[in-house]
Amino acid sequence: MRKTLILILFLVVLAAGCLETKDAWPAVVSENVLKEAGWVGVGDVKKQSQSQNLAGATVKVNIAVMNYRDDALAMNISEQVQKLTDLTPRQASGASQFTSQLVTVRLVLPAGISLPSEIMNKITTSQIEQIASQNNIRDFHEIGSKITLLSNGKEAELKNYEGLIDFDGGTIKIRGMITTWPDSGSNIIVFGVLPAEDIVITPGSGKPVSVKINSEEESRKMIKLIENVK
Repeated sequence: MRKTLILILFLVVLAAGCLETKDAWPAVVSENVLKEAGWVGVGDVKKQSQSQNLAGATVKVNIAVMNYRDDALAMNISEQVQKLTDLTPRQASGASQFTSQLVTVRLVLPAGISLPSEIMNKITTSQIEQIASQNNIRDFHEIGSKITLLSNGKEAELKNYEGLIDFDGGTIKIRGMITTWPDSGSNIIVFGVLPAEDIVITPGSGKPVSVKINSEEESRKMIKLIENVK
């Protein structure tokens, strides 16, 4: 029923010629929540536009993307690697790439209409494939889902994924989380990845070392960040 109402509303807007799509603004995590979790924003907001077919018409969807990382975990990983190996601080810092990361995406349609589920699924799948490709994640697959309560009082389905990242010296198992919801005349997609277990690294000496990861704590922090995206 909701999908039908959205399409009817869109057709009315289309007939009236009101097809302007306003600029997308970033979906952000509050600074207080970031600071408490030891996370930081990475880089500036990235904006782009995509064309989507809706109700037989091609419309522009404006997008704003923000990136976040667990800086506290990144530092902890680097410090562990340095203590466990003969690597220099600079060399050890390379292992910080395996820290937890979060991406927020806001999509804006003409007249602030929410996207129908099939369009959202298409865009979400594209985002998953893009992020998996950028992070060299293989065998990325869904393992379950649960309902989470957002800070705005709404409920959203949080889907969980697992996959593997190969690197020079080993393989790391990672966990992914993704959820979407409508917000203030737009749609939000939030996607996060975190190490799902200890990271085993084989340095030049040939002796494997294990970097300890509290995956449950990382998962808890990530869920709190997701719940506080606005």
